[in-house]
Amino acid sequence: MFALYSLISASALVLAAPWLAWQALRHGKYRERWWERFGRLPAGLAADHRPTLWLHAVSVGEVLSAVPLVAAFRETHPDWRLVVSTTTATGQAMARQRLSGADGVFYFPLDFRWIVRRVVRHVQPALIVIVETEIWPNLLRVARAERIGLLLVNARISDRSLPRYRAVRRWLAPVLADFDVLCAQSPDTAARLEAIGAPSGRVRVTGSLKFDVAAPPARSVADITPHLVGRPVLLAASTLKGEDEILLDTYARLRQMQPTACLVLAPRHPERFEAVTLLAEAAGWRVARRTGLSTLATGGIDVLVLDTIGELAALCESATVVFVGGSLVPAGGHNILEPARVGRAVVVGPSMSNFAEIAQLFLAAGALVQASDASAAQAEMLALFADAPRRERLGAAALQVLGQHRGAVDRTMQEVERVIETYTTRRLTAGASQ
Repeated sequence: MFALYSLISASALVLAAPWLAWQALRHGKYRERWWERFGRLPAGLAADHRPTLWLHAVSVGEVLSAVPLVAAFRETHPDWRLVVSTTTATGQAMARQRLSGADGVFYFPLDFRWIVRRVVRHVQPALIVIVETEIWPNLLRVARAERIGLLLVNARISDRSLPRYRAVRRWLAPVLADFDVLCAQSPDTAARLEAIGAPSGRVRVTGSLKFDVAAPPARSVADITPHLVGRPVLLAASTLKGEDEILLDTYARLRQMQPTACLVLAPRHPERFEAVTLLAEAAGWRVARRTGLSTLATGGIDVLVLDTIGELAALCESATVVFVGGSLVPAGGHNILEPARVGRAVVVGPSMSNFAEIAQLFLAAGALVQASDASAAQAEMLALFADAPRRERLGAAALQVLGQHRGAVDRTMQEVERVIETYTTRRLTAGASQ
């Protein structure tokens, strides 16, 4: 099975090579420290006398989910070394910015046995913690052979992914069996993990770590807020291609109602920053990019394009209404918790499969507005700008939902401690037998 998996992975890499090269040339993707993906890590990440936790968080959302867990681990185990890997460049930037407790950050290696073995022997982790649903068979196989503790935390399986996992359950079950513990966000996810082959005795429902992430301080965007203060602000968060046009049209209608209103467009992917800027300029608005904001007079913009990573959450506090993107196109939606933490009214489109469980909690509590299509989403946003009491009710309900569902970090840390204890026993037993 592992040989077939490696063969398929190698073939996919060869076939994808032209596209990867094009992305590297056009957008600069995958070029940064590319050798780390082949297991060539800096000397500073080499093992020392301390036990090491290796945490993997594929991109921005997973990194943010890991923030409170890293803080809790650091407080409990100050004597451990903690290193973090990400797959994307945006995740890498976020990890360096928000995971201050990490001793090092690197790019996740390609999942070939000889590559992951090189990384494992360089880092020598006692424990590997993988955030959400990243299943890498060769890494898990090597880790198990080296008697390394393995946890999957904050796990979720979307409606879109479930059929694919079920189709390969026969091959997936022995891979999932390598995990010591699989921590699910909800009972539904726990059932799905067992349905695709996870050992039922190792699955725990610990809740979503995202509920325990604290809102970042507003001072981190203090130079932006003077351009927004006193103005109605529509914040379009994590937009994808096909959504910005809808938001710009909504903004044009909003300006007819509230002439001082401002639109903040925050594209999900950095390669779209320029295209979104040009799109807003073509609509006739005074447009500024966040990175060029310092040269502009206060109040001299209509549309702000947030072309940075890591500032969106702090900017939510300046918003009147927040639209969360990836939901008007069939992409599964993005995280609604960042605006919810500061009590803002949130609107999403129909596509929320990536955050289905969280969205359902908020909808049931009257803490979220979900529109059936683009026209309905536009109508809901405009209506909210005209209805301050409704905005306040939505925000208050969101804060209540957050308060009711905190505690995942403590429950997850209990599982981490159990695996550490198992790891310690495993190592002592192995040492005594040699």
